[in-house]
Amino acid sequence: MLYRTSVADSWRWMRLDLAVRLVPLTIVPLAVSWLTGVPLRSFGLVFAHPLRDFLVAIPLAVAGFAVAAGFAEYLARRNRRWFVPDSRDLGLQTTYYLLLNAPIEEWFFRGFMQGGLTTWLRAPILAVGLTTAVFGGYHLLDRWGWRPVLGATAAGLALGLIYLWQPDPPSLVAPTIVHAAITCGFLSLGPYAIFAWRRANGRFRRSAEPVRQ
Repeated sequence: MLYRTSVADSWRWMRLDLAVRLVPLTIVPLAVSWLTGVPLRSFGLVFAHPLRDFLVAIPLAVAGFAVAAGFAEYLARRNRRWFVPDSRDLGLQTTYYLLLNAPIEEWFFRGFMQGGLTTWLRAPILAVGLTTAVFGGYHLLDRWGWRPVLGATAAGLALGLIYLWQPDPPSLVAPTIVHAAITCGFLSLGPYAIFAWRRANGRFRRSAEPVRQ
């Protein structure tokens, strides 16, 4: 079954998502920084090695996008349900994932949580593991099944390692770029591109997969 999502569909969940998820994830590190005097650069808000960050991030982002798109298609085939944004919703969703979702999640999970645990525990690998577990489990709040949660956990581990293995001071630039690519591959551009390719090659059968607006 094919579901074409519209701007109205996405805006309904985005309004709630902003209020109950992204705003708190943004505020908590700011509040901790203000209360403790820890500088924000300790949470990865630096632009210290941009050339290195982009050279690392771009190939990893391409690979992450491809894997995420393939995984989304695998899940859709298992469930016999394809959620594909229409052209306007594609722009809205992609903008949301690029400019809000990926930067804020990386700010909280990698910069604040992983960075804070690394400083506190003095055990970077353990900090990556704990942050990855929390990041994966946090996707259960959205009632995801175990397969997409497992995929999110694997992505979180990769992002944690990207954040860990970089020169001091650690920057959120590379993991944020890769995170945005993975999310777009899984939820917006990936499904849209695969659907467009299938339709162009005659692999989309309208009678078997009716469109629901």
